[in-house]
Amino acid sequence: MFIKQDPMRRVLYALVPIFIWSAYLYGWRVVALTAFVYLLGILAEYVFEKGKNKKVSEAVLVTCGLYALSLPPAVPFWAAGVGILFAVIFGKEVFGGFGRNVYNPAITGRTFAYISFPLMLQTTWMIPGNFGLGGGMNRLIQGSTGLEAVAMLVVAALLYWFIVKNEGKTKSVITASVVAVLVTVAFYVTTAYGFPFVNHHANSLSEIDAVAMATPIEIFRGLAQQNNWHQTVNIFGMPVALENNSPWALLFGVRVGSIGEGAIFLIILAGLYLLWTKTANWRPLILTIVSAAAFTVGFYYSGMMDHRFPVFAAHRMSGTGADQFADIIGFLMAGSLLYAAVFMSTDPVSSPKKPWSQWLYGIIIGGLTITIRVFAGFPEGVSFAILTANTFASLIDEVMPAGKKKAKKPVAAKPAAAEGGAE
Repeated sequence: MFIKQDPMRRVLYALVPIFIWSAYLYGWRVVALTAFVYLLGILAEYVFEKGKNKKVSEAVLVTCGLYALSLPPAVPFWAAGVGILFAVIFGKEVFGGFGRNVYNPAITGRTFAYISFPLMLQTTWMIPGNFGLGGGMNRLIQGSTGLEAVAMLVVAALLYWFIVKNEGKTKSVITASVVAVLVTVAFYVTTAYGFPFVNHHANSLSEIDAVAMATPIEIFRGLAQQNNWHQTVNIFGMPVALENNSPWALLFGVRVGSIGEGAIFLIILAGLYLLWTKTANWRPLILTIVSAAAFTVGFYYSGMMDHRFPVFAAHRMSGTGADQFADIIGFLMAGSLLYAAVFMSTDPVSSPKKPWSQWLYGIIIGGLTITIRVFAGFPEGVSFAILTANTFASLIDEVMPAGKKKAKKPVAAKPAAAEGGAE
């Protein structure tokens, strides 16, 4: 069913530890949501590729994995489903399938979901740690969405089975898809679990207070202090205060955020593995991080971040060097910057091909990410930065010079064997 693609498998291997650590942080929803995303993503590509008598590429497995790990852990399943369908269909298949897409499919789906359902993707967080069981808010989320997870997985599995069984029958496929959508809508309407249907029963996700949790970037902006938000969690028996934005806590993902973006230590190891196996190109990866660091330092010490991040202004004017270093390192580890740098800026299809172009490509992603964080109204800018860089990737290749090719050493001609000589 799948086209074997060794580079894609290596990316999946790199994602596995991040997935396992995320399951420890957020519990069973990680497993259920990822399974749901994979069912719909593979099915979408299967329908398109079978129409062309082609197999499904293993690249779609990477798209599904990256997309799932980029979502908030408590996001409703239907919203996640809309995003992955858009990622595969409009981010990849409409361009002709694998190798022809202009934009990174996972980022395309994530951005579409973010723009379409902004409130949902900015408030459906969970407190990390202890398999998602710590904290009253997590118990509400986990307890109120068990039925949702089972129902959506059953609908997706039945849809997958029916379409595969009725391969080539267009009317049956369309009918099954429409029925699946209607069943999903009916489920959310009758149970009132999903936005925008609100009820105030104790088991409703709509009761979750959007201000009850703050992401690291929001903490840097002072929103946690304004809302008097304090949360301490126990990670392997050690208490961690989330509102402190400790660099060590951010390094190990002990923070409020998307499923896979927080495991910085595993993301770094994944990046080293992908570089060591020559699966990822080092230029966009390194330049994304270096340019982001350069822009952060420049904005920090110029005072251009003071209006949005008052804690930085206080540390810059009267704090110690250690405080300032912690601010800069913490700001780089906050959000999805490193996750995107390792897994998405290195996408060989949507990135430029020339070496000098890849340097500029990484600079655009890193610099634009920090610029959006500091000056735009969005809490995070990496998705928009990557899509912008994708848009200009071909143009960059046109205007940038080609790298110097290594001169091949001349190979000495072998002396011809004497006619009639011994063998």
